[in-house]
Amino acid sequence: MGFERWLRAKARHAVDSLFCSSSPDVRRVGDTDSGWVMCTRPQPVVCYCAGVGKGISFEQGLAKLTPRPVLVFDPSPTGIATIQNTDTANLRFFAVGMAAETGVVEFSLPKDPGEGSYSVARAGADKVSFECWSLQTIMQQNGDSAIDLLKMDIEGFEYDIIDGFLRQHIPIRQLCVEFHPWLRPGRTWKIMAKLHQAGYRIIHKHRGDHTFLLSEPRYQQLLSRRQAS
Repeated sequence: MGFERWLRAKARHAVDSLFCSSSPDVRRVGDTDSGWVMCTRPQPVVCYCAGVGKGISFEQGLAKLTPRPVLVFDPSPTGIATIQNTDTANLRFFAVGMAAETGVVEFSLPKDPGEGSYSVARAGADKVSFECWSLQTIMQQNGDSAIDLLKMDIEGFEYDIIDGFLRQHIPIRQLCVEFHPWLRPGRTWKIMAKLHQAGYRIIHKHRGDHTFLLSEPRYQQLLSRRQAS
């Protein structure tokens, strides 16, 4: 059994390595627990981060790279407690969730209260409701026509949000997302295929964590279309 686990880990590492860019502009921002690998050029300005959990070293590091405050979203008691005990220089926190549609959305309570992750509603699990905003709502509230970086670690809500911004042709230059296939079976490969078809390429992968970069011509095309509308 121990050898099988070792073999699976080696195989995962080999697969992940195929997608990892060697560009000096691609680097980890934040620590090994809550950090993410991202492309730091061009300098990100409009940054939205959904899902705080128990650590925001990525958001703190990102806040040092960008001139504009990083917008951070998490409605859960876990995320709110983390923010209350963290240096939030150049961050703006909103105690609301990010979802495909604006409104009150049902979440499942954490399976492990100590871990603290609230997820998409699951059959048989206790529920709680939080206010959520869509990307369109957030962009309108802040006067943004495009997003330089969107990070999502939001326990199953990521799939519908990605479907939405691809359908709405929202210009998002870079996407950092953790996929949760056990919460939305059958959705991960389909959504990755849609991202690839839309012009996104993986520049880093580690297990469920993926960083996608949109091709610059496609980004500029979407941006021009958005600004003209």
